[in-house]
Amino acid sequence: MSLKKLVLAATAVIMIVAFALIGLSALAGETVTTPAKSEAAKGPETAVFAVPDLKDPAIVKSLNTALAKETGVVSAKAEAADGKFLVTFEPGKTTPETLAKAIVKVSPQAKFEKVQGADPSAAKHDCGKCPSKATCGAKK
Repeated sequence: MSLKKLVLAATAVIMIVAFALIGLSALAGETVTTPAKSEAAKGPETAVFAVPDLKDPAIVKSLNTALAKETGVVSAKAEAADGKFLVTFEPGKTTPETLAKAIVKVSPQAKFEKVQGADPSAAKHDCGKCPSKATCGAKK
């Protein structure tokens, strides 16, 4: 087999494997995203998660502790009556997928619902409500 045919065959195999991996990720519901510089210009956004047992203060405290370790989190708020956990974040510094991984470690039944525009009052760095208030100056 000539070198040209060998290179063509190897390229074809690599492309098939790459498309298969992308297809498997899509079937599994995973998305591969990287924060873009233009996203940071949009301002903060809020990721909404459905989290069971938000009436338990220990769960809310564990969620806040887990999110305090994530860069880009501006605030977190539990709406226990609705079973919703709202996380306001800076898109250039983190993604909803990253936040979901942190939340699922605490509450495996949690489900990501949507991203919405941040409420202006939640988008401010209010260190009294911020889950990362202990490390605020170091991370943001």
